[in-house]
Amino acid sequence: MTTQVREGSVVVGIDGSVGGDAALGWAIRYATARRKPLVILNGAGDPDFYTAYSEPSRVRQELQEAARRVTDHAVAIARVATTHPEIEVSTPLRDARDALIESSTRASIVVVGSRGRGPVRSLLLGSVSTAVAEHASCPVAVVRPVGDDARMGAHVVVGTDGGQASTAAVEFAFELASTEGRALTVVHSWAAHDPIMEAAGYPQHPQLINEHERMLSESLAGYAEKYPDVPVTRHVVEGGAVKTLVDLSSDAWAVVVGSRGRTGARLLLGSVSRLVVERAQGTVVVVRP
Repeated sequence: MTTQVREGSVVVGIDGSVGGDAALGWAIRYATARRKPLVILNGAGDPDFYTAYSEPSRVRQELQEAARRVTDHAVAIARVATTHPEIEVSTPLRDARDALIESSTRASIVVVGSRGRGPVRSLLLGSVSTAVAEHASCPVAVVRPVGDDARMGAHVVVGTDGGQASTAAVEFAFELASTEGRALTVVHSWAAHDPIMEAAGYPQHPQLINEHERMLSESLAGYAEKYPDVPVTRHVVEGGAVKTLVDLSSDAWAVVVGSRGRTGARLLLGSVSRLVVERAQGTVVVVRP
């Protein structure tokens, strides 16, 4: 069974958990602000997994009924939280990971929940949130249940290295900050094996800092004019970006990171995006170029 969603929809995966409810709240806010259709999706499960223990038609019925109970509760929450008219429900008889990944080919963003905060034992390889963050075709927001009200004045944080992936992340972060009425913190970092550093040598360290500040300025060119309402703070960080982004996540409304894409069937292990998703203390949005 395919998972059909309208082009540009905001798709949120829910399962009745606290993490799922947090994802629902984030998705409602995002969809309402942009007037995009909201799709509330609960993967009912693969009937073939259960047919060895029960009659197939009964299995399908029970899976659908259980999924409907979860989505009915979510729709009730959404109707109280927003007057947004376009709320749709999807309960495909499929594994939630497969359904959400397929929906990402037409969605503008997929929103999923996490049970806790990092280092995240709940984000073990193979879980819904990890699988979707790794394999989706559109941006993915991994939302942690940390109490949005406590972060009403918090900033949006984005990591950039000047590459194509981080360019898409910066664009997304500016739009998010502007729509939410928040300040933006931009983190530019370089690793110890940085080619500029190797070519120049350590004695030219001050020039290296200037060079990376120039790279950051170039990566932000034009955004001040496009988003004049967004106050921007810049950080040029020597060393890995992961610790800085994770530290900043403690009081951020969202951290936005770019992903360089897929190698075979998954992202490269150890990538910045993967580590930030696992370790951040709040919501992380993974953006692909």
